[in-house]
Amino acid sequence: MGNDNLPVVSKETGRAMAESSVARAREAYERFAEAGEMALNAFEASAAQSFEGWRAVMGSSRETAHNLADRHAAGARTLREQWDDAGARLYNAVEDNAVHTMAAMREISHRMLVASDTNVRAGLDFADRLAAAADAREVVALNIAFLQEQARRLTDQMVNLHQTASRLAREAAARTETP
Repeated sequence: MGNDNLPVVSKETGRAMAESSVARAREAYERFAEAGEMALNAFEASAAQSFEGWRAVMGSSRETAHNLADRHAAGARTLREQWDDAGARLYNAVEDNAVHTMAAMREISHRMLVASDTNVRAGLDFADRLAAAADAREVVALNIAFLQEQARRLTDQMVNLHQTASRLAREAAARTETP
């Protein structure tokens, strides 16, 4: 079943082309991974700035309430103290939840990025081994070994993510049960 339209390429040239392609793919992935890390850092910085903005708005609302309360005589001091106490409790609860939520999101995101990076690198290493394979038998043996290894790796990663998410959910539930 030969195809006379295909150019004849020597085994060595084919292997060199495959190795070169894998090397370029690895370089492209490294740039992609670096850009992803920069994007995650930018998101975290943006979320922190938003939180600081929210904190400033809450502070200005509290200051406005103080000014209004100071203008009225009789029950103003009690009203102001109640407002301060309720506002402080609410603000502290929201801030605490936001901090814990961001930390949980960061931990899960980090674990997912590490798993993804591990899988991509394993795929690129596999491509390197395939490019260096001597014959079809070795290619088949490499495929079988890689698929078994990848199945174990994915299972371990899913178990790890499940355990992490479960632990974070238990911690969040414990925080909401505490007065």
